[in-house]
Amino acid sequence: MFNLDDYETVDSRLKKYLKLYPDARVITKMHSNENGTVVFKAAIYEDGKALSANLPKSTGWAEETKGEGGMANKNAHVENCETSAIGRALANAGYSGDKRASREEMIKVQ
Repeated sequence: MFNLDDYETVDSRLKKYLKLYPDARVITKMHSNENGTVVFKAAIYEDGKALSANLPKSTGWAEETKGEGGMANKNAHVENCETSAIGRALANAGYSGDKRASREEMIKVQ
């Protein structure tokens, strides 16, 4: 059994990233929204210059289906998907603490 306290939230990861890169940009885009399933891509940039040059530090993708995977997807699957994509982009950039999965992702497992 896993312990949720071992997993960092996306918010915590993002705060760490913004502390190092105060001019950072986080760009998200919904790529599909069909039959209650959404797909988001998130890209994180160190600053506006990196954004203008289209040089993301990393990207992340997520997919969520309305009503599946926990309470968050019951009423807010779109928002949850966007947050998950941001969390994956931050993990891909090395901002994941000791565990790659975010706390939000592990709540779904629980």
